[in-house]
Amino acid sequence: MTMAQFLKSLIKVSVKAANIARVCREEKHLFQLLVQEKHEGDKNPRFFQDFKTLADVLIQETIKHDIGIEFPNIASHIKGEESNSFSNVLGESITVAIQENEADTAALLTQVLNGDTRAGGLLAAEVHKAVLVDYQSLNVDRIPDDLTLPVDNFGIWIDPIDSTFEYISGSEEPSVVRNIHSKGLQCVTVLIGVFNRQTGEPVVGVVNQPFITKKGSEWFGKCYWGINYEDKHYFSDEFEDTVEQQKVVVLSSSESSDLKERLTERGYLVVEAAGAGYKCLVVALGQADAYLLSRGTTYRWDICGPHALLLAQNGGIIRFVPAEQGSIQEISYLETDDDKSEGINQWCNKDGVIAYRNAQFLGEIVHLLKKS
Repeated sequence: MTMAQFLKSLIKVSVKAANIARVCREEKHLFQLLVQEKHEGDKNPRFFQDFKTLADVLIQETIKHDIGIEFPNIASHIKGEESNSFSNVLGESITVAIQENEADTAALLTQVLNGDTRAGGLLAAEVHKAVLVDYQSLNVDRIPDDLTLPVDNFGIWIDPIDSTFEYISGSEEPSVVRNIHSKGLQCVTVLIGVFNRQTGEPVVGVVNQPFITKKGSEWFGKCYWGINYEDKHYFSDEFEDTVEQQKVVVLSSSESSDLKERLTERGYLVVEAAGAGYKCLVVALGQADAYLLSRGTTYRWDICGPHALLLAQNGGIIRFVPAEQGSIQEISYLETDDDKSEGINQWCNKDGVIAYRNAQFLGEIVHLLKKS
């Protein structure tokens, strides 16, 4: 399998996922039925309430289905954030899975949606729709045709809708600095991260922003990709680093006041933003110099895709806690039997994360964090 062919397949399914996310938000009467509180074992402990939507589950299962059909040897190694068991208002537990044809998928989704045949048909049409992608505009042609990938050695992490709260709230917020949005639909991302199961290293990442610009009532998005394989590095967007007088560090709004003070005292501009995937993306795009998270509130699906984008630019994502002792330890996605705690905690980045795209700036951050 050539690198370009594999990447095109991932981009195509991310575009389909973004289409589903937009369609779900356009059906306002339906959107109220899509939200349900997650079971206690699936909750992200950061939030008092953490919501799962049918859009989340449907996007995840669509990505798993489409990639699994095209690459059956890795179908069992495609994992996502969400359980695909959905309960409707009647208390029926339904396993959401993509069926062989549109009619059967519509029938299943109609059952989830309490007999709403119009909504079930609309969503099924998006799931089974043939997606046309302008790969040239996404710069896929910069990848040499003769480069191949050992796809059978890969695993995939999916976050179908990262920043679910912003997706549900649906606010539209202006950017604050360097085109960074603090919250709102612009912070929502679809994340697909491919890693080598033998080395644990991210290989390919696709990050799709379904909500970037709005024309009338219609939203349009953008897709970004990155490849990090052996000594080969490719990134969808090209731009030159600009020398800024003040460095920008992006954080979560819930980050500790101590860390914020340490950064501002050293002259860094601290910007708060929603969504781990989005914060990693703005670093990859050069809008921020680093993303710091001192707590274990992200998971492998949150960062695997963006991690590949950063590695494609000689950046990366390291563990926060070791950095405080002056040690740089890159996040690994190696599948092991260690730390098999219950629930989603086994996939948690317990030591926090630091995302960066410039090794020199990373050195500055590690020096700042290092405790005596």
